[in-house]
Order: sequence, then structure tokens, then C-alpha cells
Amino acid sequence: MARRELEGYNRKTSASEEELKLLLVDEDSNDLDYYTEVLRYLGYNVRPIDSYAKAAAMLGREKYDLVIVDQGSSNFEGRSVLSRAVEVDRRVPVLVLTRAVDADCCIEALDSGALEYVQKPLTTTEVRELVSDYVKIPPIQFTARAGYAFQKDYKSADVGRVERASLRKAS
Repeated sequence: MARRELEGYNRKTSASEEELKLLLVDEDSNDLDYYTEVLRYLGYNVRPIDSYAKAAAMLGREKYDLVIVDQGSSNFEGRSVLSRAVEVDRRVPVLVLTRAVDADCCIEALDSGALEYVQKPLTTTEVRELVSDYVKIPPIQFTARAGYAFQKDYKSADVGRVERASLRKAS
């Protein structure tokens, strides 16, 4: 009976209307290519940029749902992107990735507004878990033939995830 009732509904996603945009910044071309490919494989709309200066300038012109920036060296070149992202919209999550963990850079990044400081390399599964903690899947809408709209909002399903994610900050 339930199957018969649902046969008349067409499933459509609102992703085309509200597509999530991620900014990925890394001056290492191999890492930039790898993480761009992983994020696109996972279904995200990614804007890869290979320059911290270009990325910082881009943040004022385009809106992003998540910013992922490489730390750079121990001089923390990614600081400019982190600072600009927080300045433009404090609500947009910023994640800092690094190959060489530096305690001072970690503290500075978290104090400056980064939500995560994570050591590379990351597997596809680790990237999916990390990003999904901060970027939620857009609601899926079901429309009936009679014009009624049903909406399933998956945002409330991961309430405890962000609390558990905060435990990763020190790692």
C-alpha cells in the first residue's frame, strides 16, 4: 500500500538551486589535485585555488559553504585565507590541513577561527567524515502530482557529530 502511494511522487533534489560550494586552497599542486578529485568524487562543488593571495581575494567576491586551506610551511602562509574567511563571514567553517604539524600554527589557527587543524594525508573516508561534520546535505524534496511538497531535512540527524568532532582538534 505504501509503495503504491509513493509511486506517484517525483524525487527532486534542491542541489541545483542551493549547490554547496567549497573553496580548497593549497599551493602544492599534487595535494590540490588529489583533494579536488576526492571532494568532487564525494559530490561537492569545489573551487580549487593554488595561491593564498588569489583565494583571499576570491573570498570577498564569492560565497562559500566551507573553506579548506593548507597551512603552508611553519610560517603559516594559509593564515591570510583563514583571516579573510573569518572577516567575510564568521559562520563559514574553515578547516586547516597540514603535512607538518606545528603546535604554534595549530594554536594560532584554532584561535583565529579555524574549526579543525588536521594532518595530511587523508583518505577519501576521512575527507568525507571531516567535511560532512561541517557541510550538511541539502534537503531532498518530494513533490506530489497534486502539487503538495514534502521535505525531508537531514540536518537534524547529525546533532552529536559536531560535539564528537571537537575532540579531533588536538590531534
